[in-house]
Amino acid sequence: MEYMHHLPKMLGNADPLRYAQMLPGIQTSSEYDSGIHIYGNDNSHNVISLEGVPIYNPSHLLGLFSVFNSAHFSRMTVTKSATASDGYSRIGGIINMELHDEVPEKFNGEFSLGLMSSQGTAKIPIGKKAAVFTSLRLSYLNLLYGSLLRLDDASLLYSFGDVNVTYFQKIKENQTLHIDFYTGIDNAKLQDSGSNLYFDTNAKWGNMLGAAHWNYKFNGGNTKHSLYFTGFRNNINLKGSYNLQVPSEIYDFGYRSESTYKNWKFGASIINHNITPQVPLFDNQNIHNSNNVNIQNVWEGALSAGYSGRFFSDFYYDVALKGDVYTDFRDYCYSALNPFVRFGFEKRKFGKMEFLYSTQHQYLLNCGFTSLGMPVEFWIGADSDYKPQYSHNFQLAYKRDLFNGKYDISVEAYYKRLYNQVEYKGSPLDILNKQYSLNKVIICGDGYNYGANVMINKLTGKLTGWVAYSFGRALRRFDVYGNKWFPSNHERIHELNIVATYRIGKRIDVGGTFSYASGAPFTSVKYFYFMNGNVLTEFGEHNANRLKYYMRLDLSVNYDIIKNEERTFGANLSLYNALCRKNELYYGLRFYDDASFKFRRYAFFTTILPSVSFYYKF
Repeated sequence: MEYMHHLPKMLGNADPLRYAQMLPGIQTSSEYDSGIHIYGNDNSHNVISLEGVPIYNPSHLLGLFSVFNSAHFSRMTVTKSATASDGYSRIGGIINMELHDEVPEKFNGEFSLGLMSSQGTAKIPIGKKAAVFTSLRLSYLNLLYGSLLRLDDASLLYSFGDVNVTYFQKIKENQTLHIDFYTGIDNAKLQDSGSNLYFDTNAKWGNMLGAAHWNYKFNGGNTKHSLYFTGFRNNINLKGSYNLQVPSEIYDFGYRSESTYKNWKFGASIINHNITPQVPLFDNQNIHNSNNVNIQNVWEGALSAGYSGRFFSDFYYDVALKGDVYTDFRDYCYSALNPFVRFGFEKRKFGKMEFLYSTQHQYLLNCGFTSLGMPVEFWIGADSDYKPQYSHNFQLAYKRDLFNGKYDISVEAYYKRLYNQVEYKGSPLDILNKQYSLNKVIICGDGYNYGANVMINKLTGKLTGWVAYSFGRALRRFDVYGNKWFPSNHERIHELNIVATYRIGKRIDVGGTFSYASGAPFTSVKYFYFMNGNVLTEFGEHNANRLKYYMRLDLSVNYDIIKNEERTFGANLSLYNALCRKNELYYGLRFYDDASFKFRRYAFFTTILPSVSFYYKF
């Protein structure tokens, strides 16, 4: 995480998930999609975790900020395909934020005060064997940027805040304890001053996490045990001629253990999921809600074992097997085996090449109206109506150092076959129908992803950074759309990412990030007509059209005004969307006061967005 300070800051923040999206094979859908799409998977297929504990919906509004304050963590690890040895029941990848595991020698920290948000982290030693790490972040976008947060006649009022507190105790030289707490909350209001939305929207959502991690090292291995609680809740309130609430939530209580002994690795976990899927609640007596709130209480357990070794000195292998059990202890129970095999060849002058195969199952399903920055997606547990998702995963990778370690190059190819995928085919207006039911708007089908990525990384010198190109297809098939293969909503066939930072003297860092990606798919209107004052729309082939290509350049300068061994004080200037690119958000019908209308594109943040922040490290 220390390296994050030298990378270009976006809107004054060095956000870990933003830089993960700049890596090959991890798609940048847009600044309005807070999802992480690894190897073509849906956002919900991945595990985003804090010291191994999953966090649901780990991004704030518009995806501009994640819930992670980088100074609070020691490092970030990215695994692009979850396997049996990882112990998670997800068919995508893993991004894990790791906590500090050393007691600081003295009280230190870092703080940043900016035009959009402010944040601070303090690392406080308590004697020689304990410490407290605290982080706080608050936003106030509307103070200076309120005029930019508009969509035609609608204005957005938005704020967020999050808090991290971690207690670390070195019990003995071979035993450590972490007690960790996180909470975050977002508030958003979308106020309509015209006739476009016909209602005002209020939304509040947030995460909460509490965990205790005990780690014990012994001769030949170590073991780690975690007991945790994690949850996410959102509530959207639409106010107009009617008042409508759309709440949903998920809360987990879990235990997780990981142990290694010599070449062996073992894992165990048990999780209780308490899920309230999205159910509309009306207070207008003329509209009756016929839905019953179906709270799901389900359990998920897993045991895994793996072994790694070498033969002929240059060849290595990993094998593992994980067994899952998922049940509601009433009328549904499911079990599965998940094998994992990896073979590799590594030689100094040749580099490293490896082949991976795995099968993964997932029991939590996610869908919703849209992923355009608003928390309208919700979770459901697998049951007799929605079978567990599973995938077969193949991956081939090659990596090699160049020019005595000054550069490295990596090449990846992958194929993933997906089963029992879900998609939400309705619209927000469907919930006004008194016959609304999740079973009518959630559809099931299959899919597959394939692609290849290449990255060249410069590791040393004044100029560092990487260039990454990704090619990928993510195709889905559902009977309701004619049983034909079509691109998923987040598919971007081509993507180019460039990250660079240049050191000028001892006080100045200049950096930039550039992203170019193919346009995302959308379903275009074939024709529409009016009947009894209502607009009836006929759509064309599903996801047969694409938005224009996406492109964004961000620039950043850090200037250390004061820099010595004890403290650093400086300023950061960031330019977001330096090319003033009007990246398309979606297409929709737009009606005007003179009774005219057209099917047009919508964009957000259509101009350059400057930001100045001051940072202090001591």
